[in-house]
Amino acid sequence: MECVLATHLRTNRLALPRWRPSNKEPFARLNADPMVKEHCPSALTRVESDAFADRIEAGSIALGYGLWAFEHDR
Repeated sequence: MECVLATHLRTNRLALPRWRPSNKEPFARLNADPMVKEHCPSALTRVESDAFADRIEAGSIALGYGLWAFEHDR
């Protein structure tokens, strides 16, 4: 049985799109911030963050579910 993964979810106030290359730069900024990563073993480099984003998207494709990017509608 083949799984079909939605390309995005949207509510009145936010959008949850699938991961795009443009998400990697802001995701890397978050992952490099010591305050954001306070309860994690360490902050991530850009290379580590990009690899994490790639694993998130690959897992979503393989499983049919996973983590989504987040966009706040203003």
